Amino acid sequence: MTAPRSDVFAELIGGPVSRVDTPAALLDLDLFDRNAAHLHRYLAEHGRTWRPHAKAHKSPELARRQMDVGAVGVTCAKLSEAEVMVAGGIRDVLIANQLGTLAKWQRAAALQRDAHVIVCVDDPVHLRWAANAALAADVAIPLFIEVDVGMRRAGVTSDQDAVTLAAAITATPGIELAGLMGYEGHLPAVWPWAEKVSRCADALGRLISAVRAVRAAGYPVDIVSSGGTGTFEATADLPVLTECQAGGGCMMDRFYEEECHVDLAPALTLLTTTISVRPAGRAVVDAGFKALGRLSGFPLPRVLGRPGVTVAALSAEHGTLALGEDALHVGDQVHLVPSYSDGMLFLHDHLIGHRKGLVTDIIALLARGRLT
Repeated sequence: MTAPRSDVFAELIGGPVSRVDTPAALLDLDLFDRNAAHLHRYLAEHGRTWRPHAKAHKSPELARRQMDVGAVGVTCAKLSEAEVMVAGGIRDVLIANQLGTLAKWQRAAALQRDAHVIVCVDDPVHLRWAANAALAADVAIPLFIEVDVGMRRAGVTSDQDAVTLAAAITATPGIELAGLMGYEGHLPAVWPWAEKVSRCADALGRLISAVRAVRAAGYPVDIVSSGGTGTFEATADLPVLTECQAGGGCMMDRFYEEECHVDLAPALTLLTTTISVRPAGRAVVDAGFKALGRLSGFPLPRVLGRPGVTVAALSAEHGTLALGEDALHVGDQVHLVPSYSDGMLFLHDHLIGHRKGLVTDIIALLARGRLT
């Protein structure tokens, strides 16, 4: 019988990264830890707690590493991701999303027996479903009211709507008002810096206004959550906000580095092997968009540590490199920095953790494929 992939990978521990079969998703754990420490320290210095988003790495193990350096919990995009995190021992989870069926709210209620799992709402029907599920399970479900700060995706659109939901939550058995949140996800790539700061302040001014209105109406708001890797520095000095969800910066990618101007190290790479060298300064590696992801509007991956070599194109299983004056030979390994970590890691079951060139960990991405 063929050994499971995790067993095959485990045989690599202690050996050099160069022995890893390709294509393979790698994570430099020294850089991951350094990036995580920087994010936590920066936010703490600005009076904010850190609840990093796990939608990219999808790993309870990496969530625990983030909590080891100071994160208060983890943020998930999906209920099923939260279920994986709770099963993996994470006891404070935010589902930064609405749940659209009673069945999902029943699953959210079940999670409260083992963890504190906050869910977002923006409509009275969410409250009815949440209360129904909570009372049936004899638990209380903590809720964030989401405020639309300009993404036009989800969230209440007025202070009065926020106050109305806060009043309804407070008056309804089985549910609790845990805070408010808003996400300025339309602004990470805004540049220059002064414009990013100004536009973030304008956008999150809607969240701040809603928080003040809810408090003025007599309802306590303990947590005000916002922010991502592309905007955490631009929003850190805003008043009222208490926590930030920036998570992708622990791994980094070309989008965060070049489009969002985030100065953190690329911990996440894809290891590939040169399989063909072509005329006119071209070479082909054994990974394409099925290993790296390919999202419209995002840059192509970047070649790491080989100045002058660039990614010219991706097809399903091949990456074409432009060599310029540089040379590659069949069998040479090439590290690629992904375009966007979210768009790459959902394609992989494991990350191979390494330190100083040696494989140290096989990290299972247990929430991969959890979409419900």
